[in-house]
Amino acid sequence: MAPSPGAGLNSGEFDELTMIVPQRPGVDGRLGSDKPARADVPVQGATDGRSVVRPGRPDAVNGIPRGVFPAYRRATANLAVVRPNCGLTWPLLAGIGKVESDHASGGRVDVAGTTRGKILGPQLNGKGGNGRITDSDKGKFDGDLVWDRAVGPMQIIPQVWDDFGADGNGDGFRNPNNVYDAVTTVAVYLCAEGDDLKRPRDLVESLLRYQHSKDFVATVLKWMRVYSKNAVLIPNEKGLLSVPKPAGNAERKTDPREVPDIPDGTKTPTPTPTKKPTATPTGTPDPVDPTTTTPTQKPTKPPTQRPTPTPTPTPTPTPTPTPTPTPTPTPTPTETPTSSPCTADPTTPTCTPGGGSHG
Repeated sequence: MAPSPGAGLNSGEFDELTMIVPQRPGVDGRLGSDKPARADVPVQGATDGRSVVRPGRPDAVNGIPRGVFPAYRRATANLAVVRPNCGLTWPLLAGIGKVESDHASGGRVDVAGTTRGKILGPQLNGKGGNGRITDSDKGKFDGDLVWDRAVGPMQIIPQVWDDFGADGNGDGFRNPNNVYDAVTTVAVYLCAEGDDLKRPRDLVESLLRYQHSKDFVATVLKWMRVYSKNAVLIPNEKGLLSVPKPAGNAERKTDPREVPDIPDGTKTPTPTPTKKPTATPTGTPDPVDPTTTTPTQKPTKPPTQRPTPTPTPTPTPTPTPTPTPTPTPTPTPTETPTSSPCTADPTTPTCTPGGGSHG
């Protein structure tokens, strides 16, 4: 008897899928692998996370940088419009982002979500478990005129970017180095085959097409469960990304396969405030989750019907006691400020900088 849509996969079914799905270089250019997975079975379908994600300790193992987290939420909202039956969840996207680049190497992004420097994978020269893919973009995205390389926080090879690259933040550009564009592109790729990622079998097949490795699939799914249970927000790393080398520069503090075991309902303690006040940062502020936009990408189809929002009930106001009036002092005239409205409202659409590379 075939398993029901909500049933998990056992180890035998997991192994069977690795033989059914064709082996080929994945989204990041890696070759398929038959190595045993560090996975618990049964494998479940895509799981969602909490509606509110709170701050945690800067070193929290279940932390997601503030500058990257909104990209996962927004890409999920975008795909819910154009692929409402895909079953995509933001913890799944966060799991991939963790494995591919440790969330843009710790959140080294600017206010628009573009990485401070480029994240490049190793040269895809057929060595070290990588596919052999000669240059296809004339160095446009990866700067390499001999071999292709995976690009950006989600590590997407140029050929996949040409087919699926999306404008995730609505600035009119498709930039693989921008977390909003890169994450939305991955979301489009995962939903392109008409799968329902809430079904365990569809989820595993989709991830095997992404990278044909049981270890990759298992690691992503374990991080998905971690973030579903108790993700927290952590500060962005400071400074620039390191200069890419032939072996790549996707820095990771720890091996992403070493996934922590966080039981359901576990709460991460709120960081204790220090005695001395923290100095006001002088760098670029962390971006906030911008308004959802439909990704501009070729394979997607327009939705048949947009969801109608449920109106929020108006609360009954509580009477406020009338305060005793006090004399109003004569205001002292001040000069009109000359600062840009971008400083006051970083989410204003006209204040969003454009991406770097664009297709």
